[in-house]
Amino acid sequence: MQLTRRRSAAMALALSSSLQRSVPVASYHVASAFFNHLSGRIGVRHNHQRLKSSSRDDPSLTSEATCYNHLKQSRPIRIKAKALHPSEAAATKADLANDDKSTSTITKLVHFQRHGQGTHNQLYQQWTDRTGIPIDLSETNPELNPLLLPDIIDAPLTDKGRNQCKEQRIDKSKYFAGVELIVVSPLVRALETACITFEDHLPSASKRDDGEEEGVRWIANEGIREELGLLLCNQRRPLKETLLEFPHVDFSLLAQHDERSDEDVYWKQHCERTSMNNADGAPQRESMEDMSHRAYDFLVEYLYHRPEKEIAVVGHSAWLLAMTSAVLEFDEGSEDVEEFGTMFGQAELRSATLTFTEIN
Repeated sequence: MQLTRRRSAAMALALSSSLQRSVPVASYHVASAFFNHLSGRIGVRHNHQRLKSSSRDDPSLTSEATCYNHLKQSRPIRIKAKALHPSEAAATKADLANDDKSTSTITKLVHFQRHGQGTHNQLYQQWTDRTGIPIDLSETNPELNPLLLPDIIDAPLTDKGRNQCKEQRIDKSKYFAGVELIVVSPLVRALETACITFEDHLPSASKRDDGEEEGVRWIANEGIREELGLLLCNQRRPLKETLLEFPHVDFSLLAQHDERSDEDVYWKQHCERTSMNNADGAPQRESMEDMSHRAYDFLVEYLYHRPEKEIAVVGHSAWLLAMTSAVLEFDEGSEDVEEFGTMFGQAELRSATLTFTEIN
């Protein structure tokens, strides 16, 4: 769809004004820079109630319906998931506390959360609303895909996203009282989401009456990052900035955690490896299957070996969908398939027991 210079500029001004009213001051420069860029271009083309996402407001939404049973069955450790509802929480936690460690299976209770609305989600929604055409996320021209502009790197939460997380905390804080470990993506929107939703587990809020810390650990893990490659909203900002903002999080597991360096090594390695396959040198977007391998490795090589029984994992929609579609197994015909087999909404939390069984 071709847009005239006048329409393009008008769209940019309208969207910029709208975003300025709704995006936090600290992150407004991300959206503003994009629309300033756009306006100077010529010929640009263009409850248990589930939080819903739609193709008009969610750049991660996918219609892919591939069957991944062959992947699940080929892996040496199978992971059986059972959705946990609030009425079952007390009994499930009691069972975990009395879990027989001598058996060949290990069970953990995991609370999975997707981040709240980020500035990239809002850009996508505004673009779609104004042009009537969703962004082609595989497009390599920044004039047609604003998520390629450097100003959108490591997109933070909007005011709406922060409020979504606050609502989750208000609704479910008692439900997460037993969390022993919080594992979070190193991208800012996930870190912000975790800090708001699990505020009661921050070091300053988790002291006992004697003044000692309760011991809930916060650890960043690259394995739960969003889709790698191409889309700059998923590239990490300089680590030294993140360390200053989130000093309570342990970033030592990152591929490169020297705060003196600005480089996102994990991202760079993927882009260098995949750009060789494209004639234009652009990196490829990570596939669902490749994300599922990352999800499996995270669950089996990391979570499986953690001593904690109740864990929160705060990440991203495409990664979570890859995990639920191509890693976790559910009882056939159960409601859990529908419960977990769809895209997570913004800031949505879903809890499940995960049972790990080694296949001989």
